[in-house]
Amino acid sequence: MAHLDLHAKAEIGKSLAGFALGEKLQSFLHYVDESVDGNKIPWNVDLVNNNEGVLLYKWGSSYGNGYAIFFKNPTLELSFSEQGTLIFIEVGEGYQGEIFDGGIKIGSRIGDIDHALVLDDTEDAHYLADDKGQFIDGIFFFAGGEEVIDNPDATIGVVRVYNYNFK
Repeated sequence: MAHLDLHAKAEIGKSLAGFALGEKLQSFLHYVDESVDGNKIPWNVDLVNNNEGVLLYKWGSSYGNGYAIFFKNPTLELSFSEQGTLIFIEVGEGYQGEIFDGGIKIGSRIGDIDHALVLDDTEDAHYLADDKGQFIDGIFFFAGGEEVIDNPDATIGVVRVYNYNFK
């Protein structure tokens, strides 16, 4: 059963905040305070910004089908496939667990990550890189959207652990 853990260490492509990718939507429904049907209420960022608890949003067809659960505190998004399988977990403010080896957490300097990073400037996200400079799937960080060499002091504000291959 799904269990929020603000101190759980991230596992690349597997888990974050005590939740495991591949879990089913049903195991998260006990957290939900409010539900919004995207076929009746179109998506807008105010739905999340004005959320005071735990919001379940069912994506309408214009954004593809699926579900998302948004927590207000800590800042947390769980995204599910159309079949109700957890495909990504994204955390921000309030999450205290280690997101990468070496004590890297939300609020840490991006320059403190002891691993090669590559910036995807279309998303302003930093991905771990292999020895050929290719993205390593399973995790990325948002930390200001600049190359690490240009701003190593940028702080990590959000991290996402993902596996988009789940159905």
